[in-house]
Amino acid sequence: MSDKNIIEKAADVVGNITKFQKQSKLQSGYMEREEFKDSNLHTGYFCYNCIYWIDSMGGRCMIVSDEGPDVFGQVSKLIAPHGCCNGYEPNPDKLQEYKT
Repeated sequence: MSDKNIIEKAADVVGNITKFQKQSKLQSGYMEREEFKDSNLHTGYFCYNCIYWIDSMGGRCMIVSDEGPDVFGQVSKLIAPHGCCNGYEPNPDKLQEYKT
């Protein structure tokens, strides 16, 4: 593969990333419940354990917008570590499994 082809492919990747539009909280089925705020976030289906969640600037997600209401109509302007949506993918580096 020539250098020109490599550069063209890299430009296509960058172009595709900039065109990507995040889903709204409603589209993603995002929900946030205060009851789970003090839970052990290293277990269960929480944003904290998701590969898309970024623990910076108050909590962000790579695929879900932090603006707008969740499925319960609540607006928090962040993706909470104790939230969850239908795009959840487990992050094995954060997830702890407890055996009984």
